Amino acid sequence: MRLTIRQAQNELLKSQQEVSTGFYADIGAELGSKTSTVVDLNRESLRLNSMISNNSIATQRLAASQEALKQIATAAEEMNNSLITISGSSNSDTINTTVTTVNNSLSTMISMANQSANGEFLFAGINTDVKPLAAYTDTSPAKTAFDTAFTAYFGFPPTDTASTATIAASGAAPSMDDFITSTLEPMFTGADWTTNWSSATDQAMTSRITQSETVQTSASANEDGFRFFALASIVTTELMTIGAPPNAVTAAINKAIDYTGRAITGINSTRSELGLSQNRVEKAEASLKVQVDIIETSLSSKIEVDAYEASTRVNSLLSMVEASYTLTSKIQALSLVNYL
Repeated sequence: MRLTIRQAQNELLKSQQEVSTGFYADIGAELGSKTSTVVDLNRESLRLNSMISNNSIATQRLAASQEALKQIATAAEEMNNSLITISGSSNSDTINTTVTTVNNSLSTMISMANQSANGEFLFAGINTDVKPLAAYTDTSPAKTAFDTAFTAYFGFPPTDTASTATIAASGAAPSMDDFITSTLEPMFTGADWTTNWSSATDQAMTSRITQSETVQTSASANEDGFRFFALASIVTTELMTIGAPPNAVTAAINKAIDYTGRAITGINSTRSELGLSQNRVEKAEASLKVQVDIIETSLSSKIEVDAYEASTRVNSLLSMVEASYTLTSKIQALSLVNYL
């Protein structure tokens, strides 16, 4: 009787577990040699769900990058509008107002370029733990490099207003147009950019979104949009208020407008590239979810129990255990004295 009760209790616990979970309590015992199929399906489901989880991180990074680039594009548009306003003007107050606007736009660009998500800088390339762009200050390497290049080209510092008043607008060196084109522009389009401004790598972050597909999920601060934005800003802030003649200032304004246009084109190009990546991630995630649904449906068909049958078995076992308890109680009440 004790053995019967113990077996019934064990079977009851097993059946109750199956009723509550909907799956076999002991899959190996139920399926036998087919258990390996269940293990394979479960492993594949976990792998696909892990990939979906990674894709959500990539989606977040892309969304944050797009928002930062949107802010940078807006700042570039504001800078461009301000520069167009003073085109052909020599009014110092108007120029000073534009310089202030451009300074603010540059600060916005650097701030947005240094944005991070999940502890990783978005525009640092694969150097995700390093702030990509340095601020432009009076003691920054970029400022020092500009002053050095200006002095080496013209033969006097930008603070020498008596000499800056003699700068020619264009023509043979030295002239404002030639200095910007031959000396200043290469400092932003060449290797000096990574020396004076950027700590980012050219290589951007990539993410595996399916078993066989990877996409670029970040942008680098070394791309043309960032370089020309900074170049247009420096041309404006450093060359329009040094006391150069009006025609030289106009030459600088025209160059700044040109570089701002290139910056806007570059930023929008980067936004388009990341937009394509976002679209591919969305499609990959939808495909992965379909695959997971198929696998889990197949898995469930192999390990799910019949809920009605399991409930019936639980009720039968409960009745058996209660009957065993009643019988045991009656046996314990038997007495030889009462029999005699």
